[in-house]
Amino acid sequence: MRRCIYILLFFLIHFNVFSQNYNINSRQPIDSLLILLPGSGIESRIDILNNLAYRFAPGNFDSSIMFSTRAMRLAAQFGSQKQIGVAKYNSGNAFYFKMDFKNALLSYLSAQSILEKGLFYKEMGDVNLMLGHINFFIQRSDKAIIYYRKALACYQSGHDEKSFLAVYDAMGITIFFLKEGPIDSAQSNGHKLLEYSRKYNDRLLEAYALMVVGTFYLDEDKSPGRKQLALVYSDSALRLATALKNDELIAIINSNFAGFYDRSSPLFEFTGDLTLARTYYDKAYRSALKIRSSYLQSRIKNYLAEIDIEEGKYDEARRDLDISETRLNEPFQFSNTYIADGLNDPFHKIFQYYLIQQQRTDLYHARFNLAFIKGDFRKAVDYLQLFYSSRDTMNATLQGRQFELLIAEDEAEKQAQKLRDLEQSNELNKLKLSRTRNIFIVTGAGILLVSIILLLLFQRRKLKAEQRLVMMEQRLLRAQMNPHFIFNSLASIQNFVINENSGQATVYLSRFSQLIRNILDNSTEEYVLLEKEISTIENYLELQKVRYSGKFDYSIIVDEMIELENMLIPPMLAQPFIENAIEHGIRYKETPGNIKVRFQLKGGLIKVEVEDDGVGREKAHEIEAKQKIRHRSMAISITRDRLDILNKNLKNKIRMEIIDLKDFSGQPCGTRVEFGIPVAGR
Repeated sequence: MRRCIYILLFFLIHFNVFSQNYNINSRQPIDSLLILLPGSGIESRIDILNNLAYRFAPGNFDSSIMFSTRAMRLAAQFGSQKQIGVAKYNSGNAFYFKMDFKNALLSYLSAQSILEKGLFYKEMGDVNLMLGHINFFIQRSDKAIIYYRKALACYQSGHDEKSFLAVYDAMGITIFFLKEGPIDSAQSNGHKLLEYSRKYNDRLLEAYALMVVGTFYLDEDKSPGRKQLALVYSDSALRLATALKNDELIAIINSNFAGFYDRSSPLFEFTGDLTLARTYYDKAYRSALKIRSSYLQSRIKNYLAEIDIEEGKYDEARRDLDISETRLNEPFQFSNTYIADGLNDPFHKIFQYYLIQQQRTDLYHARFNLAFIKGDFRKAVDYLQLFYSSRDTMNATLQGRQFELLIAEDEAEKQAQKLRDLEQSNELNKLKLSRTRNIFIVTGAGILLVSIILLLLFQRRKLKAEQRLVMMEQRLLRAQMNPHFIFNSLASIQNFVINENSGQATVYLSRFSQLIRNILDNSTEEYVLLEKEISTIENYLELQKVRYSGKFDYSIIVDEMIELENMLIPPMLAQPFIENAIEHGIRYKETPGNIKVRFQLKGGLIKVEVEDDGVGREKAHEIEAKQKIRHRSMAISITRDRLDILNKNLKNKIRMEIIDLKDFSGQPCGTRVEFGIPVAGR
């Protein structure tokens, strides 16, 4: 039921009953603040500058940073630590809305360190809430939850109940969307929202909370009985939204209802009813038209197109997708009904980009499905390329922001360490002055203490640096994939389509998409099921057989003692050597070759062998040297690096051996690569 969360998060962008109950700044009009600024005293001027910085942050980043810098300077002269912290917070807001997460994080962490000293609970809560938002948007769910809990603790210490709502909502969405913890934790936060809405008699918030709880129940498990609770809560939300005449809520709830009955529901075999799903989507679309929401109209038309395709209504599906794309290309506008005066919802700026990109990616995939089913393979390939390009762009952007935050955190840690070192140095100087009689003893002890501290800090930094290096190396190694193979495979598909060989094109495209999907899925995992790894290898070999038609055959032999569905191995260990066997061994053989991939269980190890009967490594080097081929295989070095990283955490190490095979006369007759992998289960 993942589609519900995209709609739900869209609604969060509009919904501001709880998400902007900020305590740091007032909401006096900007013009009034500018008029008051020239004749105000120093303390009042600092307040006004901070308010201006706060108000300009969502749209006028440079002005916001200018006002916060001026406030910071005056506050430093006046000696107000609280106002310095507030100024740094406002500077962080400007960078945040600018989507400069690195500088936003540095500003927020600096504000946090200042405000913590004065125990300014409400202001500290707002800073931690924003830190949670940043980590949520880059999908670091564990850190987001930590900051949200800190924000809640600060608001509780400051007895600011209404600010609890923003935290409960953010924590629920984080747990649900990023799967950080059990789904009942998300439900708990949703019920707290519901409890507070009724406590304060806020009917709009109550309708929203009922919708949220219903959405969480949809994703809870696969029990039809539990899923029925989703309908109960959603129905209550719909009735209340109808009474309030809130078409935005009505559109989203009807869309969620439709999702309960269409193919996206995990209980489709029990609840599936495409006619009923279409009815709810039509209702949702009419409400989306009333509020002039281009995004909602586009996404709902996407869902209707999926139903059209399933029912064989291809012309209607094409029309729905055309409308979806038209709406998606319209300027993205948000309703101002619930946007607080002066500051947009913090989710607004980030999810505006995220939602459009996600919808565009889904639109490409829907167009691919339609073209593929209609047999228009040329268009199918084009849309598949657009789909992968769009998705890869989103993933690359996410990884770039994650890397930026790692750098920012490291810089903040270094700066904090400098301050701690300076404080320690000052303390040592005071100790020397107060104990003149024992100056030599104190000096020696101080030097020893500082040396020990510096040594420990050095070791700690070194360990952190090594850990970060290992993580980055793992990501780099997992991301390895031969681009020539991808482009050659797509060229083969295109060739089949051009030659009107639709049968071969369908088979080849199916294997290629499955292979790419497996590689992308496996790229974030250290271990995968052996069954899935064998499937990936088989798809890869089949695709290579098409490229090198008649050049080689292969066999995959699996020991009967191996439990494919339970045993785990590191992904993509054998593939680089299979590629080497084809490109450097079989390729130069005059007669057709053979590749054998064996999986055996011996002595607590899974023994993996890749054996070919090609010309051998030495002969291949000679041939490539004569042909002046400068390609140098990185399979051995990359695999050894991977094994070094993996073996650091293993008691029984993974072993690799490369054997040059000889015939009876001592001539090279192929190569065998052997891996000994400790048995690991689910």
